[in-house]
Amino acid sequence: MGKRRIDSVHPLRRRSFLKLAGTMLAAPAIPAAVRFAVDEQLVGEAQAFGGQQDAPTYFVEINLRDQWDFMHVFVPPGIATHTNLIRGESGNMCSVFYGPEEITDHGNGQYLTPDSAALAPHLDQIAMLELFEICTGAIHGHEAVNAIRSPGRSKQQGPGQSEVWLNEPGYAEQGNDYYFSSTPTPASLHNYWSKQLDPSLRNGVTLKYISRFHSICHYGAGLADAELTRIQSVDQLFQTFPEGEDTNILPTAEEAQLLQEVMERVDSGFFDRYGFANSAHTRHASNLSEAAGLWYGGDVDTVSLQLSEEEVAYWSEGVPGQVGDNLKANIWEQAAWAFKLMSNDVTRSVSLEFDYLDVHDTRGETTMNTMGLQCALPLARLIESFKQAGIWDRTLIAVYSSDGGRAPAANSYGNSGKNGMILAGGNIRGGYYGDVGVAGDMGNGHEYNYSVPDPVTGAPQAPVTGNEGRLSGAYAWRTVMKALQVPDDLAAQYPDVLGSQPLNFMLTNV
Repeated sequence: MGKRRIDSVHPLRRRSFLKLAGTMLAAPAIPAAVRFAVDEQLVGEAQAFGGQQDAPTYFVEINLRDQWDFMHVFVPPGIATHTNLIRGESGNMCSVFYGPEEITDHGNGQYLTPDSAALAPHLDQIAMLELFEICTGAIHGHEAVNAIRSPGRSKQQGPGQSEVWLNEPGYAEQGNDYYFSSTPTPASLHNYWSKQLDPSLRNGVTLKYISRFHSICHYGAGLADAELTRIQSVDQLFQTFPEGEDTNILPTAEEAQLLQEVMERVDSGFFDRYGFANSAHTRHASNLSEAAGLWYGGDVDTVSLQLSEEEVAYWSEGVPGQVGDNLKANIWEQAAWAFKLMSNDVTRSVSLEFDYLDVHDTRGETTMNTMGLQCALPLARLIESFKQAGIWDRTLIAVYSSDGGRAPAANSYGNSGKNGMILAGGNIRGGYYGDVGVAGDMGNGHEYNYSVPDPVTGAPQAPVTGNEGRLSGAYAWRTVMKALQVPDDLAAQYPDVLGSQPLNFMLTNV
């Protein structure tokens, strides 16, 4: 392709320039196709292909308690299509309160309610699986770890295992339980890997904003710099990321000019040549001048986590507030802050912790509507925002029912029925995997059955009415790591996931 344009940079600056250029190319409005094109212009095609393997990924982990029910987000196909479903808030009645005329079929097993309708434009990259192994907490399944996030966790310390809870502030056993593990939790391992790629990156954070004494455990498994910063209040968040930090990426106007010239040389022929979507070129052209200002603005640029009136209106619209006397932060606020931190490439690992309330004997219509909206609307707005920022292709959002889910029966607990996660991201293949259905009538409602997906094909297996045959949490963990492009030699080294493969039917990067 002729002389490399990197040769126009002073030899003593080339290494630093390429590193800074890589950071710039992860900034808002720069699609993956453009990142590759600029790499090709600067250093050549072969090196550009190799460099993409080390490009950053962004991870938002959303941990929901108390025994969150996703039934108003994704209605299982067997429930959505069952005729004469007995709905209600007690006993064995089914805790879905929308009728068949209100539940919409979007294919791939994805059935939405009016509470989750905002997700419809993004379903090709949202996957739901609810049939992982059941939680084992002493109080009807409550636990702060969950095998989905910590495969092999045990109440008895085994070889190579350490206390998962040690770094959690004010940790107490009630509703949490003490567990040991040798496997780092997802956001902690992603934080570690992100800082291997870029040692200057700010540490990942977890927002400890659950209102009750319940908690979420994060565990670095002894990896250096893996532990997340525990943020316990909104004030602490603002102090940790104060306004006034310099976010200029390139130190000189001359280097910014070189990058702009390279960007201008990326024409539609490049995108056709390598099979990238035309939308990547359109976004590239329309955002070129705005992106140039991100590289070198002259004056100090800043990131503010304070939400403007417009941002509050966007993120909060229709989302019910947190319930309880110890309000720390609403789920929509946490989502907004996570997006701001990541879209400005301040950090790449953010965990949100949120609870609705302590749901026990009944789950009424208001409870289900609230849970549905608090999950679906922030998720939809995160997806929209990451897409607009141009980093969606390298982003993963994992929504966990952190301490277990519940059976469809209104009066049920987290040690039976379901234990699930939602994955959304550029590497996710959309669909509802497995199934939950009606086995027959029982008492004032139904007996329910569960069809666990085959771990290789994803096809639903024969239905069962108990907890047998659930997928190991190791499958969930490996799938998240694969979607985040964490190297397999790092992800596969832990004894509790050894021999378990990612659920490739949920992924596009296989």
